[in-house]
Amino acid sequence: MDNIELSNGTFIKCKSLSNIEFNKLRNGAVGPIAKFKMQFGVEVYQLNKSEVIAGDEGYYMLFDNVGDVEKVLADHKSSNGTEILSYKNPFGKDFPRQTDLLIRELADTLSVNYIEVDEKLLRDLDDKLKKVPNSSEFNKRHMINFIAVVGEVLIKKKKTQWEMILSSDGKTWNPYLNMHNRPVEFFTYVYEDIYSKGNSMPFLSEIYETMNIILNSPE
Repeated sequence: MDNIELSNGTFIKCKSLSNIEFNKLRNGAVGPIAKFKMQFGVEVYQLNKSEVIAGDEGYYMLFDNVGDVEKVLADHKSSNGTEILSYKNPFGKDFPRQTDLLIRELADTLSVNYIEVDEKLLRDLDDKLKKVPNSSEFNKRHMINFIAVVGEVLIKKKKTQWEMILSSDGKTWNPYLNMHNRPVEFFTYVYEDIYSKGNSMPFLSEIYETMNIILNSPE
């Protein structure tokens, strides 16, 4: 099962479906349910007494119940579906399998010797980032690389792992770290340093240390 995070920080359980799986389930379902089609423009079908499927613009999901679908769609509508990683994570749910490639790409671009993911790699990358011309644009282009390298160092040091969570827009997969069976968000720190603060100073090590404190703190 997957999770969708709502804007209030709560999670809704769901499962991603392929177009083939969705159409197969739809054949034996009741719907589309009129209120969802009229209010949200989304096709929602009742499978049984509880489970429902929803389809919109090539994205298909299985939910435990109608109430969960309504919460997700209402949350998406109220937030205008804005996600900070929208169109910035081209790998979607497969992101954890691409992190080594993303780290190597960043290291090669900055001419950093990538031997292993550790604090030294973060410091070396930060040192090179100081000298990048037009650093703001560079950082925006490589935000997903930054998330990959900071996350992998934390995974190595804290024995945690990636947890991909689908946002309420139903399209954007966000990378979290699962620590003590709870998803911990950190990609927003990277985003804020790049887009909000316009930070051209070294920041990868700083984000890493901040996350160290958070991951060491009790729940």
